[in-house]
Amino acid sequence: MNQPQPAPRPTWTPRILLRYALLQIPALALLILGMLLVRHWWDLPPALPWLIVGGWLLKDIVLFPLVWRSYDPDPQPHGNSLLGCEGLVVRPLEPAGMVRVHDELWRARLPEGAPALPGGRRVRVCGREGLTLIVEAVEEESPP
Repeated sequence: MNQPQPAPRPTWTPRILLRYALLQIPALALLILGMLLVRHWWDLPPALPWLIVGGWLLKDIVLFPLVWRSYDPDPQPHGNSLLGCEGLVVRPLEPAGMVRVHDELWRARLPEGAPALPGGRRVRVCGREGLTLIVEAVEEESPP
């Protein structure tokens, strides 16, 4: 099957890291202010508020690899589109069924008026409605 693959992409960019860091500043500023106020009202060891702030920063560093995708302003720059990709009918399309595209199962349906397709037929994605792919039959090449 001829399936275009998206271009490789780094896990994160400096722009994403900067965006994440800038969005953490308000919470960090409030934490520091809160720690200074608590230290002023209660007799705490001088290092404790800074240990808490250090723990907060460590939390941000540890969580970044898990949440960086949420801070990506352009999550699919190379197009993670399935349009034009080919797949295989797993459950007959009469007019709805299941297809396998990129080794993933998808709900799919045929366009209005298209004839039913049995399992095993090749299809091409021509549209999408939510999580349902709109597919059309791929013409089988006849041997010369």
